Amino acid sequence: MEENVASTLELSVIVPVLNEAAELPAFLTDLRRQCQVAYEIIIVDGGSTDATLALLQQEQIHVISSPRGRGRQLNAGAALARGDWLLFLHADSRFADSLAWRVGIDFLSRSNDRRIAGHFALDFLTGEAKKSKGYNFYERKARTSRPETIHGDQGFLLHRNLYQQVGDFRTDLPVMEDTDFAERLRAVGQWQLLPAVIETSARRFAVEGLWQRQLLGALMMCFRSIGWCEFFEHAPAVYRLQADAERLRLAPFFALVADLLAAMPARRRWQLWHAGGSYVRRHGWQLFFAADACRAYRQGRAPADTPAVWQFWCTPLYEWLSDNPVGRSLAVLLLRLWFAAMRIGLRCTEAGRRG
Repeated sequence: MEENVASTLELSVIVPVLNEAAELPAFLTDLRRQCQVAYEIIIVDGGSTDATLALLQQEQIHVISSPRGRGRQLNAGAALARGDWLLFLHADSRFADSLAWRVGIDFLSRSNDRRIAGHFALDFLTGEAKKSKGYNFYERKARTSRPETIHGDQGFLLHRNLYQQVGDFRTDLPVMEDTDFAERLRAVGQWQLLPAVIETSARRFAVEGLWQRQLLGALMMCFRSIGWCEFFEHAPAVYRLQADAERLRLAPFFALVADLLAAMPARRRWQLWHAGGSYVRRHGWQLFFAADACRAYRQGRAPADTPAVWQFWCTPLYEWLSDNPVGRSLAVLLLRLWFAAMRIGLRCTEAGRRG
């Protein structure tokens, strides 16, 4: 635990780590640039086997240990936090603005409503002169604050009273504990986009593939939302089959879903398809947002500037056409057809790639 003790402790920065020796030097240097806020850094290690602990000891930063799992680590850090405000970060996050934390706290404090939490505007560090449409789209979507668009790589800044209302991060989810927390917070409060940018590494996307990682993330968000925890119980075994540094293979995950569905009673299977179709239908707005994002990208507009053209005209019509028994049934049918087509296509393409 490292402290900036210029005044009364105001902010606790909670960072879960696991084998992050490569990221920590730049991360700690970046954090120490933050000024005009009295803070403590709480590093929670989940059992690192690289040079993480030695590096933190060299930097004279106190580390606490926790069972492995980001939810458990975040909860352990929050339990020891002494600041009125909590900031949950990833070790590959960066802030170009040295006043980002000060600006964020002041922004949330103006309303005097402790039920409002903040997330930073996302900026992927890709090393490219011009980012692809994919990265640009996700940066724009992260700025909307709409349901299930807020994730841990955007940083969570909230008052400790609101954290206590929401409750701890779930520990039964190997992934998506941040998305789950964000949606539970939405039920008792609200999210606001903060007037500062958080930069995050695109290292995982670069290795695994942007669309592959995002597609798997979309599946997991759907399963989390509809309460299908059985997938998360079995998914870690599929993850372990993947090499550490290779393109993510999605076919095994689709096969896992198919196997789990085939093993359950027909009624339960139908309930899950129906719930999944309802989830997909609710997120149909993203099609029109994507059209607006592509238009803004072609026009050279910044991620913060995405005029709602397609969304303005098409989203109300889409809701009117789809939010009814026929529309919901059609969503289920389209989901099943899409899943079958993706499963076959992925099995063929990924088998060919391995060959």
